[in-house]
Amino acid sequence: MNFTEEVLSLNGDAFYNFVEQQCGNVAREIIQIQDISSVECLVDIGDVFAFAQLDSEDLIPLKKKAGIFLNDGRFILKKGLVYKVEKFLKILRTLNQEYLTSLDHHNSNNSSDQIVPEYLLKKFPFIQTLIVYSKLIFDCKYDLTFLNIILNNMIRNLVTEETGFRYDTIVRQFATSLYILGGLTAYEFVRLNIPALLPSVQIMQTYIAASDNHLTEGLSNYDGILKYFNMNQSILGFVAEDATAVVPKVTYDTKSNTFIGFSLPLDSNGLPIQNSYSTDSFTRLDEWYSDVKRATLLNAYLIQPLSSSLHISPYIFAVYGTDNKFESSDVISRWYKIYQECKAKGIRILGFSTDCDSRYFHSMRSSLGFFANFTYDEHPDLLSVDLPSSWCWFLMQQKQLYMCFQDANSYLH
Repeated sequence: MNFTEEVLSLNGDAFYNFVEQQCGNVAREIIQIQDISSVECLVDIGDVFAFAQLDSEDLIPLKKKAGIFLNDGRFILKKGLVYKVEKFLKILRTLNQEYLTSLDHHNSNNSSDQIVPEYLLKKFPFIQTLIVYSKLIFDCKYDLTFLNIILNNMIRNLVTEETGFRYDTIVRQFATSLYILGGLTAYEFVRLNIPALLPSVQIMQTYIAASDNHLTEGLSNYDGILKYFNMNQSILGFVAEDATAVVPKVTYDTKSNTFIGFSLPLDSNGLPIQNSYSTDSFTRLDEWYSDVKRATLLNAYLIQPLSSSLHISPYIFAVYGTDNKFESSDVISRWYKIYQECKAKGIRILGFSTDCDSRYFHSMRSSLGFFANFTYDEHPDLLSVDLPSSWCWFLMQQKQLYMCFQDANSYLH
């Protein structure tokens, strides 16, 4: 495969045709179903075959084309397909790196031993600031690595055609955080006012959609919890549950083939029933619009790995829309189900926290036996709480399955 730099700017149908030409129609289908729509996006994606680990009936036809199902239930990708795609990706990434290196070399050669005219300094005073900045950078007490990368990436883009814009991995990570935390409006405001700094909204949406951390409404990602805890070498966790108000509206999720925005019903464990609103019937959808309440709140579940030496960020493992109609019994059942599922993964949940809703308060009191019947009396996993004998004012049983705190995990607010 001998590619020229022009292939790095391919996107849309031209990109998919290019993939099919080099790797075959199965590879094209794998990439297309994950909404990877450009070479730029493809070279930044980690593992394009990660979909094979997902348990979904929608993926079975594609899996049959891409691999083999063994009698013991395991799935193995075809080695020839993997070889072609990995070789293809290796060449593209090498070409992309060579392109970025040549741009840096070209820019450095063009700027060597140049004298900045005085009229330019007057018209663009920030040039003088950059000159001072370059002199002080080595002795500066602050870590300017991130700023250096952003400035270098932005200036490199400004001297090329817009179709040839490239973004460093760290810039992409920063852009993703800005898009998620600030929202679409804030992201567009920054992008339009600082040219060549951030990727387009379409690229960011594709980048986020293709990531491994895609959340499916109503799905509790216990495998993700296990992977995250193993990565941080922790077996103890604390779960937080909270909700935030959202604007009621219904949208279609292509990944799960469901309509999101209706309030999900709860099962006997107090957990949302996934894929409750999946249909190919317009009449059925019309009935839901008439009869089913829209979700006014987004309920989120986070788990915090506990470590004596490291501060570890919490992990979001489940979200779903709700109209806030539930009972305290739903909360107790839900917490216990989460406890059991995590225990099966080798993770000990030490406690739960949430807000001051009266139903949550009742669930906490019942779980702890605080002026209520103790829900987990005689449970084999009870913890021993060594309370000082002088704490006569502190009301807590000395045997608990888990702790409960109001708003203990402030990162939810």
